[in-house]
Amino acid sequence: MTGCRVCGAALGAPDHAAPPPAMTSLSTWLEVPTKVWVCRACGHVQSPDLPDVQAFYDHDYRISLQSDDHDQLYEMGADGPVFRTAHQAALLAALDLAPGARLLDFGAAKATTTRRLLTLRPDLVPHVFDVSEDYRPHWAQWVPAAQQATYALPADWSGRFDLITAHFVLEHVAAPVPVLADLARCLAPGGRLFFTVPDPIGNPGDLLVADHLNHFVPASIHAALAAAGLHATSLRQDLFRGAHVVVAEPGPGAAPAPDTAPALALLAEWQRLFAALAALPAQGARIAVYGAGFYGALFAPRLGQGLVAFLDRNPHLQGGTLHGRPILPPESCPPVDLVVAALNPARARAILPPDAPWLPQGARILYPGDPA
Repeated sequence: MTGCRVCGAALGAPDHAAPPPAMTSLSTWLEVPTKVWVCRACGHVQSPDLPDVQAFYDHDYRISLQSDDHDQLYEMGADGPVFRTAHQAALLAALDLAPGARLLDFGAAKATTTRRLLTLRPDLVPHVFDVSEDYRPHWAQWVPAAQQATYALPADWSGRFDLITAHFVLEHVAAPVPVLADLARCLAPGGRLFFTVPDPIGNPGDLLVADHLNHFVPASIHAALAAAGLHATSLRQDLFRGAHVVVAEPGPGAAPAPDTAPALALLAEWQRLFAALAALPAQGARIAVYGAGFYGALFAPRLGQGLVAFLDRNPHLQGGTLHGRPILPPESCPPVDLVVAALNPARARAILPPDAPWLPQGARILYPGDPA
């Protein structure tokens, strides 16, 4: 890369580089190196384009198409699992939309969040958009054909929408400012843009996701919005764990001075952690990985033949496999010497306490940041 995706400032050598393969957000590998740059001008953190980004999203990025009820676990609540689309729908329901408001789900995939929202607000008028035709069979069950679009936003959608949502979409786009400007074009007077993007400081694994071309920090969110003729009326990290939740409207805005130190420090810590994991196979330990999501898939190849199983509480993953190893409920953990916490480092001990009652006798837990 030679220029920042947000402000266009010149970039030098990458601040993190690792040889292939690289990990995607769907926990699959791509035969490309992992490279990350931190822009000193606006603070934006970014990764290089995929070899064929359009083909990747058109044919390979088949999110939640494993089954009709596939979803991603957000947290374990007092009453059981809380899934991501239900949490997103609750955030939208709190926006106090006018009766009959027209909604566009941009980068909709199966648009499960919008479908859940309609159970709470059946008066809303849904529209859906994605850069793939794969989701049309799901949309056709409940969205009229005239309210669907793929590949490019129609010209006659200008000024149409009271709310546009983009749930974890903008991190994937090669040119975020033009995309934001196109969404601004489609807002009706008084309309709002609601979007979520990963927080790479609150969820450091995002820094290494190959198909997340953008790793937004607050300064670069404000800079991107301002360049697109928008400004944030709300930018929060407490509404969705590990993410920025943003509400924006048309109008001038400004970006604060960037602080690049946190991202640079996290990139250095990833280098240290990978070296520690790579040293484990020589110790001959039997290893289970707690977490069969992105972190689990990221750690697994570095653990060699000592890895015997993954442990995960998501019922949609249990019974499957990852890297040829079974995905089990934690209570079914086989005898192991070590459980690697493949979790967001900021929350690993809260999710997996060191005295977990199912832990096999004599086994210890290795948390990110611990010495191996």
